[in-house]
Amino acid sequence: MRRQHESYRFTKLGVAMLSVMLLLLSLALPVQGAEGKGDTTPSGSPLSSLGTIIDTYVAARQRTTAAVSVVVIKDGQTVFDKAYGFADIERQVAADTDTVFEWGSTTKLLVWTSVMQLAEQGKLDLETDIREYLPQGFLKKLKYEKPVTLLNLMNHNAGWQDRITDLYYFAEEDIPELGEALQTFEPRQVYQPGTVVAYSNFGAALAAYIVELQSGEPFYTYVKQHIFEVVGMDNTSIHPAQQDNPAIAQRRDNIQGYTISLKLIKKNRGYMGIYPAGSAMGTAEDAAKFLAALMPAAGSSSPLFQSQAALKEMLSPSLNYEGTAIPRIAHGFFEINHTLPALEHGGNTAAFSSKFTLDPASGFGMIVLTNQANEWEYTTGLTDKVFGEYKPEAYSGDMPESSEVEGQYLSARRGVHGFTKILGYLNGEKITAINNRTYSANGLPFKQIAPYMYAPVHQSGLEYFIHDHGAVTKKSTVYNDAFPVSGLTAHSVTISLTLLGIAALFTIVALISGLAGFIFRRIKRQTKAASEFYKYHLWMNAAGLFLIVNNVILGYRMINYTTYSSIRIHFIGNLLYVLLAAGYIVLLLMWLRRTQSCKKGKIMYVLSGVSALIFSAIIAGWDLFY
Repeated sequence: MRRQHESYRFTKLGVAMLSVMLLLLSLALPVQGAEGKGDTTPSGSPLSSLGTIIDTYVAARQRTTAAVSVVVIKDGQTVFDKAYGFADIERQVAADTDTVFEWGSTTKLLVWTSVMQLAEQGKLDLETDIREYLPQGFLKKLKYEKPVTLLNLMNHNAGWQDRITDLYYFAEEDIPELGEALQTFEPRQVYQPGTVVAYSNFGAALAAYIVELQSGEPFYTYVKQHIFEVVGMDNTSIHPAQQDNPAIAQRRDNIQGYTISLKLIKKNRGYMGIYPAGSAMGTAEDAAKFLAALMPAAGSSSPLFQSQAALKEMLSPSLNYEGTAIPRIAHGFFEINHTLPALEHGGNTAAFSSKFTLDPASGFGMIVLTNQANEWEYTTGLTDKVFGEYKPEAYSGDMPESSEVEGQYLSARRGVHGFTKILGYLNGEKITAINNRTYSANGLPFKQIAPYMYAPVHQSGLEYFIHDHGAVTKKSTVYNDAFPVSGLTAHSVTISLTLLGIAALFTIVALISGLAGFIFRRIKRQTKAASEFYKYHLWMNAAGLFLIVNNVILGYRMINYTTYSSIRIHFIGNLLYVLLAAGYIVLLLMWLRRTQSCKKGKIMYVLSGVSALIFSAIIAGWDLFY
C-alpha cells in the first residue's frame, strides 16, 4: 500500500531523540521484514512487491497470452490494477484497464448476492420449497417429491443433470424472456435433492428468476439498481444483449476471444438464454468494486446489505464435505484453501475465462479476467501465486493405500439421459496410484494429506473420497461429485468406438465394393445383379454411410452450443435408420431360409446385418435418438 509522507524540521536534539526511540522500538517489536502482517499478500509476500511478482509471472508466459486483466484489493482499496497483452491480436489492439471481458459463471455471485438481499428483507426463505415462489406447474421434470430449496440451488445439489443445448443463441432477436428460457432449458432431475453436488447453470438461473418474481422487476434491472449502481459499477452489464448498458455492448466489439494456443475463436460472442448463470461482462476494475463491497474495511459496512449479519451469513459455510467439518460451499461461493482459507468462483464462456477470489478475514481479494477459453495459467496459476498454495498440516496417523481409490470416475455434472450422455464418459477421470500416498488423475499428481483426502501437488484444491468398508462410493471436489464405474461400464466408450470403427469400415468398404460391382456390370452390360438381395445390401450400407455423416454433424453441433430444435432432425434420422435396420434383418432372415446363393454372398449380406445391429445398438445405448 502506498503511504503518505510528510516533511518535518527537526533540531539536532530532536533528531537524536527520535533515532533512539526508533532503535528501542525496533528491538521491542518482532521482526516482520519491511512491512507488517497487514501489508502482505496471503502467500506472505510484501504488498510492495506484488507488482513485480505479477509482472514477472506474466512476462514468463507472454508467448501464450492473449489478454489478461488483474486487480487486487486490500481492505476495500485497490492495490494493483493492470492489463496485459492484446484484446485483439489480429488488429494489435492492446488491452488496458478499460477493456471489457466476459465473466462467465462468476456472474452467479450476483445471483447469490441478490437472493441474500431479499432473504434479509424477509421476501425469500432459503429453506422453503422453491415451488412456492414459482408459477404453478413451472417445473415439469422433477423426479423426487423431496422439496428443492434456495439453499439447494446455492449448494448445487438440487439434483439436475447437465445440459448444453439451448444455452446460447447467436442472434439478439432469438433471446427469449428468462422464464421462457428456463422452461425451454429445464433438465431432468436425476438425483435426490441434497445428496449429490452437480454444478448447475439451471439452478442459478432459476434462483435469479425467483428474485425477478419476488422483486417485481427483470433480474437485470434488479442487479443494476441494487448492486451495480450501489457500488458504482458503471462499466458492467448483465443483460444477455447488454440492454442495461449499451456502451458495454459497443466496447465488447473491441475484444476477440482465443484458444489457449492463441487461435482466434471466430464465433466468440453468444447470447445466453438463462443469462443470470453467465452473461455479465465488464472491466476488472468494476468487478473489484463488487468484491470490495463483500469485504468492507474494518469499521465500515457493506453497501449491499442493511446489516452485516446477512453478509456474514452469505460468506459462511452452507455445505461441508460429507461426513466432515471441512467447508465446501458458502451460499454459492466455493471454499478453497490457499495459504489461508478463501472463497472463489471461476467462470468460462466460449472464449473467456475468469476467477474471483476473496479472503474476508484479511480483506484481500483478486480478480483475473482473460480472453482465452478454458484458461488456467492465470485463473488458477496466478491466483495460487498471489494467494499461496495450500500447505496442509502433517497427518501422523495411518492412511489407506492410494490403490484403494484407483479407477474410472464419472462426474455427477453430466447428461445422464439423452444424446449428450456420451460426453460424460468421454470426459471421465482416470485415477492411477503412483505410490502408497500419491495418485495421478488424468496426468495430474495428487498427494494424500489425511485418510481418503487428497490435494493436488502443484496447485490448491481438495478431493475427498466417500467410502464404505474400503470401497469408494463417491468422490467430491469443491464443484462436483463423481462416481466410480467398473467392468464394462468403465470401458463402454472404448468398446463402442471399437465396434463403431469396425462397422463403419465394413460399411464403407462394402459400399465402395458394391458401387464398383454395379459400375462393372454396367460396363459389361450385365443387367442382373449377383443376387436378388443385392440391392437391399447396397441400400443398407448407403444408409450406414448416411448415419455416420449424420452423427458426425450432430457431434459437431453438440459441442458448439446449438438449440435442441435445430438438431431434432438428426434424431429422426437415427430412428429411421434403426427402423430400416430392423426391416433389413427381417428380410435377410427370410431370404437366408430360402436361398441357395453362394457362401461369399451370404457372408457379405450377414456382415451388413451385423453392422446395422452395431449401429442400432450404439444409437440405443447412447441415447442418440433424443
